[in-house]
Amino acid sequence: MSESWPERFERAGLLERVGLLGGGAVRLLATAIDKGLDRAASVAVDAKQAFERELDPNVSDARVLDESDEPFD
Repeated sequence: MSESWPERFERAGLLERVGLLGGGAVRLLATAIDKGLDRAASVAVDAKQAFERELDPNVSDARVLDESDEPFD
């Protein structure tokens, strides 16, 4: 049967404790990066889908109808 992490930590020597803490920190950082990348990917997909939903093939590109240096009232 596998022993729990706190039991391993208490029995470990100084170098093993440093290794256990370092491994835990690396695992925590990897999990945070993974979740961040998943979130960024889902935001990108949602933005692309929203953009494509709003495309209308019957509407042409915008063009300037009138240029004026005077501000509108």
